[in-house]
Amino acid sequence: MNDGGAKAAPRRGLVGGALVTIAVRGIDLPSRYGFHLLVAAALGVEQAGRFYIIYSAVAALSGLGRVGLDRALTRRLAVALAHGDTRQIRPVLLRGLALATLLSLLVGLLLYAAAPLLARDLLGKPALTEPLRLAAFILLPQNLSTMVAGALAGLHRVGQSQMIYSWLWPSLFCAVALITGLTLPGALLLMALAFLAATLIGAILLLRALPPAHAAAHQALPARAHSLMHDGWALFSLEMTQLLITSAPVLILGMLADSRAVGLFSLAWRIALLVNIVVSGIAAMASPRYAALHAKNQAGDLNRAAAQAIGLSLLLTLPAVALMLAAPALLLGMLGHGFADGAGLLRILALGQILAAASASMPDLLGMTGHRAALRRLNLLSLAVLLLGTLALARFYGAAGTAWAVSLSIAVNGLGALVLARRDLGLAPWRALTGTLRRGRTA
Repeated sequence: MNDGGAKAAPRRGLVGGALVTIAVRGIDLPSRYGFHLLVAAALGVEQAGRFYIIYSAVAALSGLGRVGLDRALTRRLAVALAHGDTRQIRPVLLRGLALATLLSLLVGLLLYAAAPLLARDLLGKPALTEPLRLAAFILLPQNLSTMVAGALAGLHRVGQSQMIYSWLWPSLFCAVALITGLTLPGALLLMALAFLAATLIGAILLLRALPPAHAAAHQALPARAHSLMHDGWALFSLEMTQLLITSAPVLILGMLADSRAVGLFSLAWRIALLVNIVVSGIAAMASPRYAALHAKNQAGDLNRAAAQAIGLSLLLTLPAVALMLAAPALLLGMLGHGFADGAGLLRILALGQILAAASASMPDLLGMTGHRAALRRLNLLSLAVLLLGTLALARFYGAAGTAWAVSLSIAVNGLGALVLARRDLGLAPWRALTGTLRRGRTA
């Protein structure tokens, strides 16, 4: 799967790149949906609840194993290509992979050692001790595959990046699980192996995508005052916000409710997150373009690119959201007996996904254009809404309260990013989008 040359990709624009995204989504959605369907069907509501507690813990901890380095790689490589300077690509790439490896090993060791404490004292579920220890082996291959995907995105290999980041590992998981069947420990081990295979395939694609090491710079890059780790930390708040929105509600609900409630919420949330697969895919496609346009001071093109990202996101996600609102019990019932009880949860979560689509890629735009302090403050506010809202609402309203806290946090993050983009960059993507639609109707 080749996305075209690094020089051609920026000129193609987001509308042309939409063909790549739509093609990738055509594989991604059934692979992700198949993954959750297999887990739900094989494990049942209660065991699925335990699986998603562990799955969410791994998702949250994985961010500590790369601290935004994948996003920093995307930005660094995209800016290098925009300036025609490829000499620094290999050193930066190797440094990023080495740092992520060391951090992931450290986080994995800590998870393995702390598993009894987490299961018994924090979650109140001692039976999760061994599964949490198994989950520690997922972190390194997962993070390395994400680093490879970030590097491919920076080199404008968008389709390949999304394959490694998004749909390859669940596809491999499903292919094996259909043959072997699933248990809770088996599912965790299979995840680790699927991420490892995705990493190896991604490494091969990355080696093929690297420009010649001897390429001369057409335009020298400005001197860099900050290290890759510094850039990673600056983008880390965005990384952790997105990870915690995905995983923290399940963990908090796991502390306050039984495994059945966790199972119902988790599967409703996973179906709602199928919309997020599209939104995050578009953000990944747009991010290197944002970095390149900002580096060249092309504010008008940057505004149009942001408008295109939002328009494309709404076009691809609104049909799915409409189905979630109209027939949530039907969708959840496909996962197995008892899951249809989460229909109300899915409706609440779908409302949040509408707002996510309406502000698609805007937090990423702030990070890719260097507005890290504003992004960090916004992300801290979003996390405060998420964590405090979940703790308060889940205690009194259970899974439904958790769903409302999640949707509110998504609204704060997305709409806040739109406000900051207008204030700090003078961008008004919604005005550009509506203007384009009006011109299209009158043409």
